[in-house]
This record gives sequence, C-alpha cells and structure tokens, in this order.
Amino acid sequence: MKRLTWLMAATLAVSPGNANAGEGGTQPPLPPIHVPGARSVYTASPEGVINHLTSIPSSSAFARHGGRNTPCSFTATYDGRTHTGTAFVAGQQVISDQWIFGEVPMAIGATDGFHNNVSSGPLSAAVRQFFVYCDTTAHPVGFAIVAPTDSLFNPHQRLTTLYNTLQLQRPIVYRNPVVDIWGGLVTRYPAWLAIDPAAWAPDQSNTEHWRGWNLSLTATPVALAFQVRFTPDPAQPSPPFNGIVSCVAAGAAPVADARSLPAMPTLPTQATPGINGPCMWTPAGPGTVTVEARITYRVTLWANGFTEQQPDYVWTSAPTTFAVGELSAVNVND
Repeated sequence: MKRLTWLMAATLAVSPGNANAGEGGTQPPLPPIHVPGARSVYTASPEGVINHLTSIPSSSAFARHGGRNTPCSFTATYDGRTHTGTAFVAGQQVISDQWIFGEVPMAIGATDGFHNNVSSGPLSAAVRQFFVYCDTTAHPVGFAIVAPTDSLFNPHQRLTTLYNTLQLQRPIVYRNPVVDIWGGLVTRYPAWLAIDPAAWAPDQSNTEHWRGWNLSLTATPVALAFQVRFTPDPAQPSPPFNGIVSCVAAGAAPVADARSLPAMPTLPTQATPGINGPCMWTPAGPGTVTVEARITYRVTLWANGFTEQQPDYVWTSAPTTFAVGELSAVNVND
C-alpha cells in the first residue's frame, strides 16, 4: 500500500543532450528501442491509498487498451533510460510492452455509519479514471475511463464476503402469555402474529477496502409476513391451512410496543377461520399450527458512495408450534 504521490511524477531526469547530432553533421536517426515489460494497474481509494495490480484478466479494459498484446510507444524528448535500464536519446522512438495505468482518486462525500441514506448516484455512474503511461510514469500517452464493473475490480466479486459479515438478528415469533394460560390457541378466536421488536432493525456489513473501493452492504427490513401451517386433529376434523399471512406491507412503518412488533390491537372476540387481515389468523378447529416469521430486507451495495440495489433477502425465524383447542365453558358464581 502506498500513498498516491507517484501520479504525474516523472521518474527520469531530463537531459538536454542529443546523441543524434554529430560534429560532422546530422546523423541518421537511431533505430527504435523495443523494451519488454508487462501491464500494471495502480488503483486508488478515495483516501489516496493505492494498490499495484499485475494480474489482469484478459476480459479487462486494461488488457485491451491500445490493442490486445500491442505495445505502447513514445518519441523521447530527452536522453534517458527505460525501466529496464536501456539508454535512449532525444528523438529516438521507444516501443515498450509496459503499459502503466494510474488511477485518479474518486472524491466522495462524508457519510455516517449508515451513509445518511444519501447516494452519490447509481453504481453504473461510478466510472474509474486512469492516466496511461508508457514504460515509466515519465511518459504519459493517454487517459482511460473504465466501467466500475470491469473484471479487474468488479465489486460484485466481494458480495459473498460482505453478506457474511452482516449480523442480522433472527426474528422470534411473539408468544402471547395468555396462550400458555389457555394451553394453546383457541378455535375460532383470532391469533395475533408478531415478532420480538428487537429483530426489526437495519444492519450494515463491515466495510471492505478492495482495489480502490470502499465497499459495504446495508440491509433494511421492509416487510413482514408469516408462514402458517395448520394440521387439524383427525379426531375432530376441520379444514387444514397452509399459507402466507401478510403483516407489514413493503415500505410500511410498523409500530411496536414493549412485547411485540407490530403492537397488538384489541382483537375481536371471535372471527371467521383463516386470514382475518394483516397479522391476524384464526384456527378452524383443534389440532396444531406451526408459525414461521419472514422478514424481507432491502439490500443495498455501497461502493465509494454510489449504490446498487441487490435482490431482497428473506430471513426467517425458527418454526414455533402451538396447540389449538376448544375453549371450555366455565361457571362463574355471582
């Protein structure tokens, strides 16, 4: 890792001499010099820290710039030496296999841990810019604008690593204390489906500094639903149920209380079996029901302040099973 102090800096001293001019008159020009070498790319982070990359995929724009397997060239304006130490004189052509690409650091705005939700634009707009040199950085020969998804530094290559550093809290299906008092859910009485409020929280991956990128993922909960599977008691048959009960619609802002998200409203005394609205389900008869919470997260890739939406990610709870029975009538003395 080096600081970006080498860009545009000459590495060879200028000498005013001209070996082609002799005392007896003008000599014929010297033949071109052909210098072996390899392509090098110096990527720069927004902070100016650089990495030297020499393993360049054949599909990369850096491998094709100027023509695949084509050398660069320049005509010397002073006497000097190539990167291999071969001497050249002013007016002599130098042909070199050594292309050098030096990145101009990308400027990005200051952001907090969750980026202030302010994007510099889509990732596709985050083009990378490079000065192009021949043989040494003393010989600029052009400028290159490279797509952010170039195979040398495509940030999608780091997605798995970034996902592995997310620390999402697994949801827990809310268990109403009255359920344990009754011994389970009650036939034809609506059940409130909710989760532990702590699980409804955004998370950010570690920030990875890779090939000129500052990369991270943010995962933001945007929807909640429940997979409900009801198996009736064969001795007391009723319709089975296996379906999704929507709870928090995409983009809604749920309100929690100290015990559940969403907070439990006043439920009707009885309801028609099946789905009775958001977060509410009523068993048709005795049996068992398994409930699994499903939080959907919107996932955003951040790369030097630019963003790209990734496919939604669904994180599920452990299945929670409840017994379902009839409510027994009791006599109460006045």
